[in-house]
Amino acid sequence: MKIQTYNIWSKELKVLYFSKYKSVKACNALLKPGWFSMILMVSGTIDFIVGSSTVRLSTGQLYAVPNFAKAGTIVSPVRFYLVSCTIAFAINNRIARYGSGYLGVITNQSGFVLSLSKDEMEHMIQLAELLKKKIFINKYGVFQDEMVLLCLNLVLYETSALYYKKDENALAIYSRTEKIVMDFIDLIQEYSTGNHDVKFYADSLFVSKGHLRKAVRRITGMSAKYFIEMAIVSEAYLLLADDDLSITDIAEQLNFRTLPSFSIFFKKYTKLSPTQYRLKLRH
Repeated sequence: MKIQTYNIWSKELKVLYFSKYKSVKACNALLKPGWFSMILMVSGTIDFIVGSSTVRLSTGQLYAVPNFAKAGTIVSPVRFYLVSCTIAFAINNRIARYGSGYLGVITNQSGFVLSLSKDEMEHMIQLAELLKKKIFINKYGVFQDEMVLLCLNLVLYETSALYYKKDENALAIYSRTEKIVMDFIDLIQEYSTGNHDVKFYADSLFVSKGHLRKAVRRITGMSAKYFIEMAIVSEAYLLLADDDLSITDIAEQLNFRTLPSFSIFFKKYTKLSPTQYRLKLRH
């Protein structure tokens, strides 16, 4: 797992529970462009407007909300959980020993509704509640970052498992653009330390550099370069935790030509130099 530190999740991850909710305007304000948003409907009904269609979300259902969906009508009383995070945050903090993991679900622009059994619904509510509690711990605790991100991964993987369980053909419905982005994310997990240029990944996927950039931006809301650089930063975190490696060695492993160029790059994302980050790990 590649951990982002310093409570970055406080800005890019939201888990909320709503009881007796009535405001359509406030509901729409919760659904942010470029975020993956999932609603667990505990009771009541919400009608979402998706293009020219209406999607009715009722008690016992899970809804992965498309970016372009808007709440139209809320039938009281409405109680639901909302788990929401930026797509980039979910990708950069995923646990994936191999394959795409939950990428197919969080990059699915069409959204989907799942009707859950009582046991499935209770299980998902328990996971959402656990994640919410870990986020809202009053006092910063030891390993809080790790526990929050592990809980998020658990929620997203359980959602993905339900999705594939309910729809055996789910793997076949992705658009070409979504598939390109999923393959791109897989490639950077393997090759980012040695290849920092978008062109390398575009060539590997047999598409133009411009096409890959547009595809990644369209699906995730972030640039392709951002994902490459975040993968490098994540690898740098792991290498800096190894005291047997000098910072010069790490810069070379990550394919930076000079130590200063690595330091400038690392500080851009962490606000700390590699040396400062390593010292922080020791205290």
